[in-house]
Amino acid sequence: CNKVFLLCDPEGQRSPVLLLVVVLLVSCNAAPTDILYRVPEEQPPNTLIGSLAADQGLPDTGHLYKLETGDIYTTEIPIDRETLRDCRNLFEGDRCFLEFEVSITDMVKGIGSGPRLIEGRIEVLDINDNTPQFSSPILTLSIPENTHIGALFSIPMATDRDSGTNGVAEYSLSTGPDADQLFSLQVAVDTDEKLPQLVVMGNLDREKKDSYDLNIRVVDGGKPARASSALLRVTVTDQNDNAPKFERSHYEAELPENSPLGHSVLQVSTHTHTADLKQLVN
Repeated sequence: CNKVFLLCDPEGQRSPVLLLVVVLLVSCNAAPTDILYRVPEEQPPNTLIGSLAADQGLPDTGHLYKLETGDIYTTEIPIDRETLRDCRNLFEGDRCFLEFEVSITDMVKGIGSGPRLIEGRIEVLDINDNTPQFSSPILTLSIPENTHIGALFSIPMATDRDSGTNGVAEYSLSTGPDADQLFSLQVAVDTDEKLPQLVVMGNLDREKKDSYDLNIRVVDGGKPARASSALLRVTVTDQNDNAPKFERSHYEAELPENSPLGHSVLQVSTHTHTADLKQLVN
């Protein structure tokens, strides 16, 4: 929304000599204008952004005014770059602007002289005020036990509301002693995104171990940096990689010659390590 500021004299009254009306608009990559100020986001109230009076040579009205009446300050509502409508989905390197117009009427010269219009922009600079986060504190991957060494599996990316150098910078993986020879981390780069991938470095056997708990950490590029981590749970899924085996190497049975049709002669059993299932064969 637009905000209108009437700049007043030290007694709180509108000046009969100089009236400034400032209209602030949000604009992304606006065309160049007369004035450009820069302010980091999330500044406290009454932070000085710029002095129109000093920069534009507005007249000093002596006892009626101080030149501070031409200054632009922040308000009690913080400027959050990531929530400004036109600055939410900027590409890396894009700049975020608040655009304003100042209409100045010099009452000493008379209204007939016409108002003087000054255009300007305030560039809102990104600060590292957001921590990169994974979508969940526990991430899961399912990997078949017969996966070839060197296979890659995508890990859900972390997101950071900050942009540029304050965005996601790097990932790291921590494993326990049972997994340090089985998994490693690779980070691919696609345009402006960093894509974490889990690399299978050893042979997996579900019958020996069916899951591994790893820790993945993400760090942004801010100074100081912000970081967070998530549990990466790798589940080894079963494959039919074990042939069934009989419990004995040979079986013997006796069958009377007058046995009826369908008479049970012998019961044998087989077992397989696959998914720890046992099968009985009559």
